[in-house]
Parts: sequence; C-alpha cells; structure tokens
Amino acid sequence: MPAPPAQEKQKKQGLFKQKDQPQKESADADLLSDLADMSRRLRTIEERYANMQGRIQLIEHNMVSHYRYTNTEIKTQTSEITEVKKELHELKDRLLMMIREMEASAKKEDVKVLERYLNMWEPLNFVTRNEVNDIIREILLENQKNS
Repeated sequence: MPAPPAQEKQKKQGLFKQKDQPQKESADADLLSDLADMSRRLRTIEERYANMQGRIQLIEHNMVSHYRYTNTEIKTQTSEITEVKKELHELKDRLLMMIREMEASAKKEDVKVLERYLNMWEPLNFVTRNEVNDIIREILLENQKNS
C-alpha cells in the first residue's frame, strides 16, 4: 500500500521539519549558533595546534642544541682519553727502560766483590809506564854519574 502524501512529506523532511515559519527561523538561529560554536571550537583547536607547533619547534631546537653540546663533550672526552693513553704508554716505556737499566747495572754483591779485590791489590801502589820510564832514567842517570 502506498503511503499517504502527508506521510511521504514527513519522511522526506527527516530531522529538519518545516511546518511553519517560526520553526524555520528557530532552526536558522540554531544553525547559526551551531556554526558559531563550531567556528569558535575550530579557532581554539587551531590555536592549540599553533601552540603545539611552537612547542615542538622549541623542543627540536633544544634537542639539536643538546645533541651538539653532547657531541662536543664526547669528542673532548675522547681526545682526553687518547691523550691519557699516550701518556700512560710513554710512562710504561720509561718504566721498562728503567727496569732494563737497573737489571744491567751491578748488584750490591758484585760491587762488594770488586771492593775486596781492590783492597787486596791496592792499585794505588801500582806505577804507570811513564813513572817506570822516569824511574829507569833516573837510575841510569845516577849510574852514569857514579861511574
């Protein structure tokens, strides 16, 4: 059965019924109010979005600055560590050289043995070749004078 024409109009109108003029003005006012409310909300959202973009830019700037600072600190620390390693290597080499020299030097017992030999030989009582030659000349001169 087909629906009566009045019911068809009511079905087509849906939520926005237009029965008389005052209702249309009221709907227009409601629509304008909703539109103004949506516009206000949209502006608020846009402001929030702009504020968030500013904050994100600030955060990005701070992160880049912090990254650069951290990077320079890491490079500084790395160079200091390298320098300390070089100094440590030099100290190690010097210590090894000192140890080799100490191992090559005479020990206390060796020096005492030499001291005993020197005391026994008494090298201060030895004469040099020049002294022996001088003594021989003197003796020869004396012999020539006496003869």
